[in-house]
Amino acid sequence: MKIARFVKAAGLAALFIAGSALANPINLISNGDFESYNNISVPNGGFATVSNGSTQITGWSVGADSVDLIQNAYNSITHTSIDLLGTPGPGQISQAFTFAANTTYTLSFDLTHNPNASAGAQMYADFFGNHYVFDGMQPLQNHSVTFTTGAVGGTSTLAFGSIGGDRYSGAVLDNVSVTAAVPEPDTIAMLGAGLALMALVSRRKGKQQA
Repeated sequence: MKIARFVKAAGLAALFIAGSALANPINLISNGDFESYNNISVPNGGFATVSNGSTQITGWSVGADSVDLIQNAYNSITHTSIDLLGTPGPGQISQAFTFAANTTYTLSFDLTHNPNASAGAQMYADFFGNHYVFDGMQPLQNHSVTFTTGAVGGTSTLAFGSIGGDRYSGAVLDNVSVTAAVPEPDTIAMLGAGLALMALVSRRKGKQQA
């Protein structure tokens, strides 16, 4: 009886973990909400410029000229956001992440613009080698694109950068995520293991009753 209870508990645990993974996919991007940064102070209601080569924004590298961290101002989306045009711009941020083979991934992010932008606020996103352009001059919108990997996993780089603009006020980015749009192989295996253990317990119960 104790073994049967243990097997049942293990099966339930595997089902719970696998179910949680399916319901709450893991974000492969670190600090996608830009709330973590080091050795820089972002005033509430203001901004702080982060220059080329800096890694002060946790998980991200800054390229081109600069970007601005904006906090509760300039159309920041959720507390702290990124104005990609910097002071001055253009600006770019990038982050490497590891991906699995034969998996569909979804890139999602929120986009709007600094209200002081006077010459457009376009932004590009490079995702798995594909180049996408988005218009930040629209009201706040969530955007998403998907990509399915090939037979080999590896490492890719996600990058965002400003296009055009007035060199100071541009596209505002926040809440970036890259998640698996279909279950990862490990999750499927765990789900299968949980179902198998539950089936084993059911068969043993049936035999005992017979």
